[in-house]
Amino acid sequence: MSQASRIERSSMSVEVRNHCDVLVIGAGPAGFGAAVTAARRGRKVTLVEYGCKLGGMWTLGLLSPFFDNRHHDGLNAELRNHLQASGHWGGLWDMSFDPTEMTLLLDEMALDAGVDILLHTLFTEPIVEDGRVKGCFVENKSGCQAILADMVIDCTGDGDVAARAGARYEIGRPGDGAFQPMTMMFKIGGVKEEYPRDDIVGWFRELTKVLGEEQVLSEIPFDHPAIIKLPRPGEALIQWTHAKRRLGCDGDDLSKGILEGRRQVRKAMEFFGSIKSVLGDVYLLELPAVIGVRETRRILGKYYITDEDVRNGRRFDDGICLVRFGVDIHEPEESKQTCFGHAGFEIPMRSLIPEDLTGLLVAGRCISGSYIAHAAYRVTGNCLKMGEAAGNYV
Repeated sequence: MSQASRIERSSMSVEVRNHCDVLVIGAGPAGFGAAVTAARRGRKVTLVEYGCKLGGMWTLGLLSPFFDNRHHDGLNAELRNHLQASGHWGGLWDMSFDPTEMTLLLDEMALDAGVDILLHTLFTEPIVEDGRVKGCFVENKSGCQAILADMVIDCTGDGDVAARAGARYEIGRPGDGAFQPMTMMFKIGGVKEEYPRDDIVGWFRELTKVLGEEQVLSEIPFDHPAIIKLPRPGEALIQWTHAKRRLGCDGDDLSKGILEGRRQVRKAMEFFGSIKSVLGDVYLLELPAVIGVRETRRILGKYYITDEDVRNGRRFDDGICLVRFGVDIHEPEESKQTCFGHAGFEIPMRSLIPEDLTGLLVAGRCISGSYIAHAAYRVTGNCLKMGEAAGNYV
């Protein structure tokens, strides 16, 4: 876009919608965890979400399995137990779930806790005085409003609140700043019941035999996709598409990444027609409302989780989440995935506290840590646990 011209925006008086104890921006796993935990502790909580559902990637993004869930207590266990009891848990590796049932469950839990929920509401700007975040401006069908708060928790995934408040951050890997690609999940129906539940890539090997790997990767540049069977018979999620070199905290890049993701979904459905004998005569059931953004800003906090912390299984006096999920890097420029394990490392509470701001916490994948550490702690079970810790801190 051309940067040659600018236009002045007139100042205006903005209505203060409310003043709360805790304002949470973003209602994905981290934001849900922060809001519900704080509300259950008696705090007056407002939760702002730009989409129409709570749950972020779980619901808007159709993301499953629920990685690093079974290792955590608290809300991780509560969600798992609810979904198991209702018959909406199982699928791939016995850790997948029905996203529609998850939507209804999150609504019920947040409302029961007394959370003030604003949907279809976009955070636009933090309210900052002398280095302290005192609230946020938001926009929705009511226009521009201000919400004042004793503490703001940035659960946007991209660190939008922190970055606009002036926090320092990193993006990408050391050296060249390259970052992991986005993935647009999608749901299919008609999967053969006899297709093995936990064989995530067998279908892909058959596809490349039929069409040739070069042709397949020229259209969808990722060589380790997954079929994620869901609890309901015949339904599965597909994790395959890769929109490379598109940054999720850049508006133009995000739009182009979404369109590229949907192009790849269409191509994937065409490819599936070549392996009906393997998967079945599958059909497209649902597209997500948001694309899966693996990596954008990592806000620099009071503590920075290092590569050495991961390798050495570091524990902390203020540890709030033990990460067991392995390092998982979808390579920025290549079609491959790089994965390796570790002994388990902790996230300290200090990594949720931006270094030069007060009145603000961050939770989720935008906390303070290295490219390598981020590739392990970014999954949803850990993000939920981080949100709980933030909700307990305030």
